[in-house]
Amino acid sequence: MKPQTFLRILPLLGSFALFFSCAEKPASDPCCTFTDLPPIANLEDGQGALQVEGSTSAYFYVMDEGGKQIGYQSLNQTIPLDPGKYQIKVNNALYPLEVRAGRLAKCSTGTLMVTGNTTEYFYVMDSADHQFGYESLGRAMSFFPGPYKIKVNNTETVVDIKLKELTQLRTGTLIVHGNTAEYYYVLDESNEQLNYNMLEKPLAFLPGTYPVKVNKTTMNAEILPGKLTELVTGSVSVKGLTEEYYYVTDTLGNALNYQALNKSLAFFPGAVQIKINNTIMKGVVSPGQTTEFVTGSLMLTGGGTEYYYVLDNDGNSLNYNSLNKSLSFFPSEYVVKIGASTRRATVNPGQLTSINAFK
Repeated sequence: MKPQTFLRILPLLGSFALFFSCAEKPASDPCCTFTDLPPIANLEDGQGALQVEGSTSAYFYVMDEGGKQIGYQSLNQTIPLDPGKYQIKVNNALYPLEVRAGRLAKCSTGTLMVTGNTTEYFYVMDSADHQFGYESLGRAMSFFPGPYKIKVNNTETVVDIKLKELTQLRTGTLIVHGNTAEYYYVLDESNEQLNYNMLEKPLAFLPGTYPVKVNKTTMNAEILPGKLTELVTGSVSVKGLTEEYYYVTDTLGNALNYQALNKSLAFFPGAVQIKINNTIMKGVVSPGQTTEFVTGSLMLTGGGTEYYYVLDNDGNSLNYNSLNKSLSFFPSEYVVKIGASTRRATVNPGQLTSINAFK
């Protein structure tokens, strides 16, 4: 029968590759020692034994050459085995081993710990993104020595886990402050999304500089190991007496977002423009503060189902509505038109200006 190849992570030209077979196993085992058997309970004549050492409470699993599991045990405990070739699995990473009669094979792992100040998880995988396991930040995992890819919220790095040593990796924490119930989004340098969370809730990332977006405004966050990075938004609120929407753009007119009147939007600090029914106000978003704008409303009353039109002083149409229904505008002088008739009207902040169409 053709020998089966069992995979293990090994370095290759500065990256990592997946290849290892029992036939290629070196004469001097890098992870295991072989000694005469001490007294072991339940050991039968002609058997050997296996012990896998580690600093965590993980288990090791023993499979035959065909990959069938034949036993498992806690790290640092011993399991009797018949002589033969096996695969040992710790956190889904495999290691090939030959057990011999009357001999104790004692294999060792290394320890990986990724720390952070959130309750999130780190993920461990190979270069092809095959996942070996995951754990909460601040908790340790055992692995056979070698290079592994570590991911936290889709940020990644490669670590080299060494035999009987602790490999520790520290994340940094990002929090974006704001007084709305909106979300912030964290991107990589290619503008691909890494993760997102609500304002005032933290995320952990491996060290680096990442763009952060809130309602299409962007600020860079420098994440440092073991440190908290804080970004602060401000908010915009537009008050009004109708159920219409206001629109926020940057100074070039690029849309940032929109919202119903009397509800807020969060943005990173900077100059903005607010538009409602084609009337525009300019403002500045300041960190930790709410920039408030107040509209007034205008309504033409009368019987019938006709429409009235609202124009600016240059005669440009701003919007229209049916009689007895109001429209919100920023305070100013406007022209109201119905049919061929026009009248001037003043919109005051927080007030309804009502005009009878037929008087």
